[in-house]
Amino acid sequence: MNYAPFLGIAIALLLLPGCKKDEEPVVDLGLDYYPTDVGSWVEYQVDSLWQDDPSNVRDSVSYRLLERVAEAYVDDEGRPARRILRYVRDGNDEWVVRDVWSSTANSTAAEMTEENVRRLKLSFPVIDGRTWDTNIYNTEPELTVAYDEVDQPFVLNGSSYENTVLVKNTVPPNFVEKREFQERYARGVGMISKYREETNTQIVNGQFSVVGWRWTMTAVAHGSD
Repeated sequence: MNYAPFLGIAIALLLLPGCKKDEEPVVDLGLDYYPTDVGSWVEYQVDSLWQDDPSNVRDSVSYRLLERVAEAYVDDEGRPARRILRYVRDGNDEWVVRDVWSSTANSTAAEMTEENVRRLKLSFPVIDGRTWDTNIYNTEPELTVAYDEVDQPFVLNGSSYENTVLVKNTVPPNFVEKREFQERYARGVGMISKYREETNTQIVNGQFSVVGWRWTMTAVAHGSD
C-alpha cells in the first residue's frame, strides 16, 4: 500500500495550528496598566496647595493615602466591577476608610467613579497619541487627554518601573488660565503619580494675582494581600 498520501495529510494537519497562530497574533492592548486584582493596593504621598491672592489666603496639606481593590461585584449595568477602598491615617496612625469608589475595566476602556463622578481613565489600546475626553461620562468641562511616553522606564521615590505611560491633557495653558492634568501608570501596578493644577492669573495693580490650587500624588509603596 502507498502510504505517501496519508503521510502528507498528517503533516498538513500538524501544521494547521501553527499557521493559525501566525495569522492571529496576540495584540498587547496595555490592559496591565490598569490591574484589577482583588487585594492589590498602592500607597501615595498626597500634597495639595491652594491660594487666593485677592483674599490673602494660602494654605497646604500633606497626608498618606492608600487605595485598595477590596472586592469584585457586578454593577447596575451588568458589568464586572471592583470596589475601591481609600484609606487615610487617623490621629492614632491607623488606616481608616475615607472613601469608597468603584471601577470597571474591559478590553476598550478603564473607568473610575470618584465621589459619584464617573471618569474615563484609560482608553485601550495604549498607543502613543491616542486621545479621549476623560469627562465624557460626567457634566464637568471637557478634558481631552492623550498617551505619551508609552512603555518608558521611570524612577519615582527610589523605585524603578520598567514600563510606564503618561496620560496628559492636550490643551496648553495660556497667560491667564492653566489647567494641567498628568497621570502616570506602570504595568502591573496602576497609577503611580498624578498632578493636577487649575489656576487663574490676573495682573492687579501691576502685580500677579493667582487664584487656584495644585495637587500631587506619588506612589511610595505597592503590593497585594
